[in-house]
Amino acid sequence: MVAMSLAFFALVALALWRETRSEWRPIQDRFRAALEQYGRLSDARRFRPGLRQLWIPELPAVDRCVTCHLGYDFAGVLSADLPQPLRPHPQFPYMDKHPFLNFGCTSCHAGQGWATTTVAAHTGGVHWDEPMLSAQLARQYGLSEAELLQMRCNFCHRHDPATAGMEEIDAAKALLKKKKCVVCHVVEGKGGLTGPELTYIGDKDPELFDFSHINGPKTVFNWHVQHLTAPDKVSPGTTMPTFGFTDHEARMLALLLMSWKRQVFPPQYIPSPERATAAGAAVAQVSAPPSVSGAEDGRKIFETRGCNRCHTIGGGKLLGPDLKGVSSRRAEPWLRTWLADPASMIRASPDLANWPREYDGIVMPNQNLSAAEITALIIYLAKL
Repeated sequence: MVAMSLAFFALVALALWRETRSEWRPIQDRFRAALEQYGRLSDARRFRPGLRQLWIPELPAVDRCVTCHLGYDFAGVLSADLPQPLRPHPQFPYMDKHPFLNFGCTSCHAGQGWATTTVAAHTGGVHWDEPMLSAQLARQYGLSEAELLQMRCNFCHRHDPATAGMEEIDAAKALLKKKKCVVCHVVEGKGGLTGPELTYIGDKDPELFDFSHINGPKTVFNWHVQHLTAPDKVSPGTTMPTFGFTDHEARMLALLLMSWKRQVFPPQYIPSPERATAAGAAVAQVSAPPSVSGAEDGRKIFETRGCNRCHTIGGGKLLGPDLKGVSSRRAEPWLRTWLADPASMIRASPDLANWPREYDGIVMPNQNLSAAEITALIIYLAKL
């Protein structure tokens, strides 16, 4: 019994020693001094050191960030010039709809909520997939912290066509609609099958991405940015067109794609649904190309290569021009050269320099057609 009692008191003494030497204890001492400095003497007297947390069972989330970030809910009391982690949380216009007790910290900022050290909370350590979305991390990708955080906001606001404080994500949604991405990609059950489904593309494991043609960091965000900018370089042989996105547009679209995750929130966290698809666009109706005698091989190539996802035959402009009567507008050598390598032909032909602008900056991808396939397509197009 004596030995057990001694062991018990030794453990208690060890626990007290570890608490007094913890990383957060001196931070809490500075917080109490800050309360006194700003005239909150009663709050300073009531303050007791110890671990603190926000527990939100509805999410569920346990965020111990407030053990160090003690000034988070003291806006208007403590100075915004205080150093972190004592600085109050900024009072953005939308904060009244996102109270700390309902949303916590990690739902917006990511990170490891239950950690009690800076490194563990901010980076999570080895194999942790949710590092804190800090200003430092944002700068690595040419973003601001506010822009990076919009990715988390869209977990709840996915179906909103526009949301206050999410201007970059909103612009990405509008761009997705303008470029008619759902013509080729399925998003929430609607769209074409030419490209991969994007409904939960944000959940795709980084190990499933091919980084062999990526410059710079081998990260999913960087992969998306470079793929959106130059799809033919990142994925040789792809049928995805080159849209001519600016670097800023590519970064915003990458944030949107990475926000599309299989997240489950209680109904009270989801805004009222809008009459819009996740991409904010109606799905274009794609019909089978017409059959014509003596050109069945060309028709099959036209359909299996997804040409009818971008071109109609007598139905007007889609992503590319209507191909009804194209053989009367373009000679066979021209069509043969174009089908072999559209981008090279644009670069080599001054009269085509402004052509992509007519089609929202979209350049037809190189389908890597064989000479026999090109001949079959030309025969088919000539009979339309």
